[in-house]
Amino acid sequence: MKKRKKLKKRKEPVNYEGRRYKDYIQFVKDNPNVLTTEMDTVYNHQDGPYIQTFIFQNTGLMIGFLHTKKTSESMASTLDKLQESLEEDYSRLFSLLLTDRGTEFEKYQLFEVNTQTGEVRTNIFYCDPQTPSQKPHVENNHNYVRDIIPNKKSLKHLTQEDIDLMFSHINSTPRAALNGKTPYEAFEFLYGTEILKKLNIQKIEKDMVTLQPYLLNIK
Repeated sequence: MKKRKKLKKRKEPVNYEGRRYKDYIQFVKDNPNVLTTEMDTVYNHQDGPYIQTFIFQNTGLMIGFLHTKKTSESMASTLDKLQESLEEDYSRLFSLLLTDRGTEFEKYQLFEVNTQTGEVRTNIFYCDPQTPSQKPHVENNHNYVRDIIPNKKSLKHLTQEDIDLMFSHINSTPRAALNGKTPYEAFEFLYGTEILKKLNIQKIEKDMVTLQPYLLNIK
């Protein structure tokens, strides 16, 4: 008899109970003053690198962080760094996260709890399967990212400084939804410039804004 192949251990399905989209809707209803931040990932090749993106629904400001690994551990480490740099302002921006069911976000405990202190820092909820329309702000804003980083182009030469520069230009682009203001201006009005500095987002004069691949030397 032929030797049987060793079967791979079946992965246990993630339990999203209490963190589904319907739970998010109820949470927002019960906590109308807590603002939603949408989270997602952009990449061109399965082996990376990966750009973790956040958009603040109330201002349209988007930020991004470069990763070499597409894991919950790597993505959650961004919140560790943000909590350390933003201090008391962290809760104003990251108390409520809405994301998809990608494997890089499935270990919700890493996002919700600061592993160093045991402190609950964030409420995270997940969209229904294959329903990107439930987080439309981050999905639509990725169109700006794709203007600068087209599909299939290599991202391996990019640095975090490049990512910050890209989002500085994107956030300095006027939006009809903001009555011609930019996300930078809307965010600055609500939160001030100090937080923007901590997020490494700078203001780009409107006539200097570039949404083309050459901004990051992408060919």
